[in-house]
Amino acid sequence: MASTLARWTQVLVDSAYAPLSRKQVRANLARRLDVLTGPDALAGADEVGEWLVGARFTGPDSLRGTVEVLGGALPALTGAPPEHVAKVLGAVAAGYANAVRRQIFAEQEGVRTSLLLSLEQAQQALHDSEARFRQVFASSAVGIAIFDRDGAVVEVNPALVRMLRHDPDTADEAVGASGADAEGVFAPGDLAALRAAWAAADEVRFEQQFAGPGGDPMWTNVALSMVHDADGCPKYRVAVIEDVTEQRVLREYLRHQALHDVLTGLPNRQSFLPKLEEALSKPGSITLCYLDVDSVAIVNDGIGYEAGDELLKVVAGRLSAVVAGERATVARIGGDEFVVLIEDSLDTPSISALAAAIDEALAEPVHLSGHGVAVSAGMGFVRTSARGVDAMALLRQAHSTLRRAESGGKGQWGIYDAGEDARDRKRLSLLATMPGALEFGEIAIDYRPVMRPSGERLAYAARLRWDEAEFGVVGHEECLEFADELGLSGHLGTWLLDEACAFAAVEEVPVVVRLSADQSRDPDLAAAVRTALHHSSLAPQRLWLSLHARAAAGGLEAVEDNLTTLADMGVRRLLHGFTCGLAELALVERHVLHGVELAEPPDEPLAREALARVVPLLRATGALVLSDQPGADAAVRP
Repeated sequence: MASTLARWTQVLVDSAYAPLSRKQVRANLARRLDVLTGPDALAGADEVGEWLVGARFTGPDSLRGTVEVLGGALPALTGAPPEHVAKVLGAVAAGYANAVRRQIFAEQEGVRTSLLLSLEQAQQALHDSEARFRQVFASSAVGIAIFDRDGAVVEVNPALVRMLRHDPDTADEAVGASGADAEGVFAPGDLAALRAAWAAADEVRFEQQFAGPGGDPMWTNVALSMVHDADGCPKYRVAVIEDVTEQRVLREYLRHQALHDVLTGLPNRQSFLPKLEEALSKPGSITLCYLDVDSVAIVNDGIGYEAGDELLKVVAGRLSAVVAGERATVARIGGDEFVVLIEDSLDTPSISALAAAIDEALAEPVHLSGHGVAVSAGMGFVRTSARGVDAMALLRQAHSTLRRAESGGKGQWGIYDAGEDARDRKRLSLLATMPGALEFGEIAIDYRPVMRPSGERLAYAARLRWDEAEFGVVGHEECLEFADELGLSGHLGTWLLDEACAFAAVEEVPVVVRLSADQSRDPDLAAAVRTALHHSSLAPQRLWLSLHARAAAGGLEAVEDNLTTLADMGVRRLLHGFTCGLAELALVERHVLHGVELAEPPDEPLAREALARVVPLLRATGALVLSDQPGADAAVRP
C-alpha cells in the first residue's frame, strides 16, 4: 500500500498544482485508499473523484494517472475480481466528472452573472462594463455565443470558434466572429437544437452533441440564459458551451470495461444476463449453450499465461464466427467459461449440428509460441420456448448440463434433462448444506451391533446419519462421499474417530469405524488415531479401523503406509467396500488384516458364486468376513 500511495502522490503532484504539501497530499490519499480497499469501496469511490477536483488536482493527467495507479494496485490490495475493480474505477471517474461538471456549471453561472451585471450597468458605465465584458468574453476558456431575442447569432467568442470550427494547428490564432460569420460557426442542426431548447425555457442546462472540427462529434455542457434590458424585457440570449468530450469518452470507456471482458472484448456476466432476460421476454424459442474450454490450465502452466490468454481470444473469435449468421450473443462469464445465446429462427441448426459446428471450429490447432495447441470444449445445451423463465435459473440449467456432460470425459456435450437435473440438484443441495449441518451438530452417529450368526456380539459399528429436513436421511457412505468431495473428510473423520473411541471406552466394547477414501490415504491419519486413543484412553485393539478399499486404487502406497503404522500402534485394521479384486486380496494377505467388509455383489449367479469361493480364501488368512451374504462371519445389524 505504501508504494501505491507513493506513486499516486507523485502522479498528482506532477500533474497539477495544489496548495498542499506532499505530506498533506499523501495523508489525504491514504484516507481515500482506505475507502477504496474497504468493504464500502463502491459507496465511497465517487467521493475520491470529488476530492481530486476539490483539491485542484484537475491537470490533463490527474485523472488518467489516478486510474492507471489504482487499476494496477486495487486487484492486488483487495483480491477483488476485475469486474469489481472496474466498477470502483468507474465510480471514481464518475465522482471526478460530476465534480468537474459542477465546477464548470459554477463557472458558467459566474460568466452569466458577469454578463448580466455588465448589461445592467451599461447605461451608467458603458465604457467600463464593455471593457469588462470583452475581457471575459474574449479570454474565457468556455465557448460563449450571444443571440438576439429572435434567435439570430450576434457574436461568438474565440473559445467557441476554436471548439467548433478552427483548424487545431492554428487554434491559438482563433478570433471571435459576429453576424453571418458567427452563425456559420454552428452546424445548422446544432443551431436548431439550441433554438429548440430556448423555445422550451429561457433558462436551461443540458448536455448536447455538436459537430466539431472536421465533423467529429463533440460533447458539451450547455447553459442557456436570457439577458434582460433595464425595463426587464428580453434583449439577448446567451449560450455558454463547455467541451466535455474527454470526460464523456472516459466515462463510456469505463462503462464498457465494467460490462465487457477485458481480455476478449465479449460481454461479461453483468451485461449478458440482461440480454438473456430480454430474449426470454420475446416470442419464439432460444438456445443457450454453456461451454467450458478444455486445456486452458494446461496451456497456462505448460506454455505460459500469455499463451493461455491468446488461446481464450482465439476461442472467443471462433465461437463468434460459428454463430455469425444467427441472432446470437457470445459472452465470457468465467475464466475459461463461455456462453452462446441464440434467438432461434427457421434456419437455426439442431443442437447436435450446433455442437458439431462448435467442435469443428475449435478443433483446428491454435499456434501459440511456436506450438500447435488442440482445443476442445464441454458443452451444455438448453433449448426452450417457455416465457417467464428466470434467466439465472436457465443459466444454472445449462451449467448443470455441462457438468453432467463433462463427467463422461473431455469434449462432451449434453442436452438439458429435467429429471437428471432434479436428481443432481438434490445431491448438490446436500453438498452445499453439509458444512453447515456438520457445524451445527445435525449429523449424528448410530452405533449398530456387529453380530455373529450364532447371536454373539463382536463389536459395535459407528455409522453416520444426517436427518436432512428436505431430502430425508443421508446414510454413512453418502456422508463420507460428500465429505471427500467437499474436502471435509479430515474434519468429519477426526470428529467420528473421537466420538467412536469415547463411546468404546465408556461401553468397554470394540468399535468399527469406516473411513472415507480420502481419509484412508491421508498421511496424517495415524496422528488423528493416536490423538483419539489418547483422549479416550481406549485400548488400541478395541478400535477396528476400516479403510476404504477404493483408496488403494488411487493411492496404494499411502494406504499401505497407513496400514503398517496402524499395525504398529496395535489398532485392528479392516477394509470395507471389498470387491474381492486381486489387488485387494493381496493387501489382505500382505498386511494380515483383521477383517473385510464385503461390498454388495451383483445379482448375476457367476458373481455370487465367485464371492462364495473367495470367502473361504479370506478366512484362511485369519480375516473376519463382515457381510449380509451367506457364509459370512458376522454382519452389522440395524
